[in-house]
Amino acid sequence: MQSAIEQLNSRLQHHQLKELIADYQSVSGVLQAAQLQHIYQLACSSEVKYLFLQNVAAHLLEASPLPSEAVALIDDIDKLSFFTPGLKFQNAFCITDNQGNTLLHHLFTQCQTDKLPFNYLRSLMLFESNESLGVALKTLNKQQLSPIGCFIALNSTTQMLAKHEFSALLAMMEVDQSHSPSAVSALVNTLKQFYGTNQPTNADSKVLLCAAYLQVPTAQLLNSLNQ
Repeated sequence: MQSAIEQLNSRLQHHQLKELIADYQSVSGVLQAAQLQHIYQLACSSEVKYLFLQNVAAHLLEASPLPSEAVALIDDIDKLSFFTPGLKFQNAFCITDNQGNTLLHHLFTQCQTDKLPFNYLRSLMLFESNESLGVALKTLNKQQLSPIGCFIALNSTTQMLAKHEFSALLAMMEVDQSHSPSAVSALVNTLKQFYGTNQPTNADSKVLLCAAYLQVPTAQLLNSLNQ
């Protein structure tokens, strides 16, 4: 892995983009993921080179699909923003890891309260050519959870979202309105595990979000959670 990173650095230093792309296409998904992460780390350490490195990453993702090993890499809005120019290629939003997670599953599970991605993603859906983004929102992982389901049931955020983020999340819920019985059961059971021995109420933000997502009364959801 170290040699692949060293070769990447050499290509970047000499602005050998064609050779860099050829190198990238010739290595395993594990090494591709390591190179993408390295490029992001370089960009974060140099504001002057940020746009150049962002362009390099976009060329790599255009030349070769996002490796499944890199799906979990994009777990906050800063990384999402950096890789966005390249994610419109090769149906990147729909690529899954070995647990069936898209990058949205990881992003929605890990995102922090002060850096929520929903308003940003809604803008991508409205103004950019990202058809795979809508498909990814409906994708169920091996736990039968969608990305929004992961945010509701697994993310540590428990406070009500800021108005613009809440509005954006509701808009994305409208994209994902078909819920199979197995998906509903998985979401309710996972949310029940999140609360543990605590007794959720109709004032809890997660209860309100889950009820809105499943389009059921909060009383009905609470009854399921408290059983």
